[in-house]
Amino acid sequence: MMGSVKKAESKKPPGLIDLVFSWSIADVCNKNLYKGKVKQIPKTFSSKDDYMKSFIYPLIEETHADLFSSMTTVSRAPTREILAIHISKKFKPPKVLCYNISLKRMGDIEKGEGTYEPEVGDLIALTEVRPKCIDDLNRPKGPYLIALVQGARGDSSPDILPVLSSKPVMFDQDAQKDKKGATLFAIFLTNMTTNIRIWKALNSEVKGGNMNIIQKVLRSDTTVGANCTRCFSEENESVSVSKARDAIVPFRLDNSQKAAVLNCIATRQCYHQNTVKLIWGPPGTGKTKTVASLLFALLRMKCRTLTCAPTNIAVIGVTARLMSLVIDSLGYDTTYGLGDIVLFGNGE
Repeated sequence: MMGSVKKAESKKPPGLIDLVFSWSIADVCNKNLYKGKVKQIPKTFSSKDDYMKSFIYPLIEETHADLFSSMTTVSRAPTREILAIHISKKFKPPKVLCYNISLKRMGDIEKGEGTYEPEVGDLIALTEVRPKCIDDLNRPKGPYLIALVQGARGDSSPDILPVLSSKPVMFDQDAQKDKKGATLFAIFLTNMTTNIRIWKALNSEVKGGNMNIIQKVLRSDTTVGANCTRCFSEENESVSVSKARDAIVPFRLDNSQKAAVLNCIATRQCYHQNTVKLIWGPPGTGKTKTVASLLFALLRMKCRTLTCAPTNIAVIGVTARLMSLVIDSLGYDTTYGLGDIVLFGNGE
């Protein structure tokens, strides 16, 4: 009789929040924590997996640096007093430590007290004192404890906040009611929403259309060439490209920015080769200006365009630059005709 064979369960790799929760105060303050692991991102990639993996450690290092930076100014961080902490229905130790935090009502906050308004994705520290330095986040009676805000405060209970904690929370409810226990505070550290989204994208199994787009951008298919010789030659320059060239002259783009805009316009009308373009550049090289100039040219062509970004701030930045270009092109300050530009966000 053969014994039953159990399939080996594959361990789920730790998520970004798991890594952040695993850091001690010493880890957060250690600038060399990931020294040697963060490599320079190459200009070309051999595969989709190679592309995805190359951004993992830079994202971790950026998250680590943001957290350390916020802790160095923790004395000025937004705070809010906590009245009670209750175990959530989602509580499943030892990993899923979910709690519902009862915050002091805004109307009961006296002048000079913290008025922190938590948002989804906020990383907060739970402390017994208002911290004046990093050491106050890790006291003998109150060791380092952080939590992730998981949901918005409900309309029926606007001061109840659901969080995921890095460690079990010890809070004496009865002593607090009798004013005998230590007060607990929620200290804002940073918001993790964007980094979590990027982490999920880098670690997801991308299939279908999204995979095809990535493959085209990476040009891992050797049959995919560069620009189409039929559509990108000066002799065959289309009327649209010619008009776009004239339209962006006042914007004083440099050669690389101008080429990016015109190549995108030409690519839109090319049916021979790759129709995906990647505009890449480090901070401060004018990517927003380039994208806004491209959108302006497409707007002049009456081309319906959808522009997406990981944050509302990024979308607003591009929109503001585009509106500025439109107004400047008209020669006077007006909002007439800007109804063709629609801006909306996710409310986060």
